[in-house]
Amino acid sequence: MTETWMRLSRPEDMDAIAALNDAAFGGKEEGAITRRLHADHDSLLSLVAHRNEVLVGHVEFFRILIDGQPSAVGLGPMSAAPGVQKQGIGAGLIRMGLIALAGRGESLVFVLGHPDYYPKFGFTAETAAPFSAPWSGPAFMAKEINPGAPTVGTLTYPAAFGG
Repeated sequence: MTETWMRLSRPEDMDAIAALNDAAFGGKEEGAITRRLHADHDSLLSLVAHRNEVLVGHVEFFRILIDGQPSAVGLGPMSAAPGVQKQGIGAGLIRMGLIALAGRGESLVFVLGHPDYYPKFGFTAETAAPFSAPWSGPAFMAKEINPGAPTVGTLTYPAAFGG
């Protein structure tokens, strides 16, 4: 059995992270977003999963402003290598990240993702609906991870997302 390990990403992982995101999503956009989040210092938490020394998963968490204040976190991109998808790697990275963010005192996390996947982590479109954001609908979700999270406001995303 091959063991999968999770850890904080390191600067020297960036090329492998971008390549992993590009392979998982079938294009260059997510890799470019991840590079830009790191270059602009908008990354709050970046975790990787590896087997031996090969990266097989990645999740990025970044700052979102609510009404101009650093009050929320975004999740994404999140990826697993095409050959190891649906094996729990992404789920493990998400859970680890949410625990770390809650421990840091963050209270609210947003995601734009598959509406059948993210609800198993507690994300709902209803929690995100009161917020004004570049996205809306069932794929735009949020989760409160600590009490006292804002319940309404205008979201500002980092420049990496075209904002």
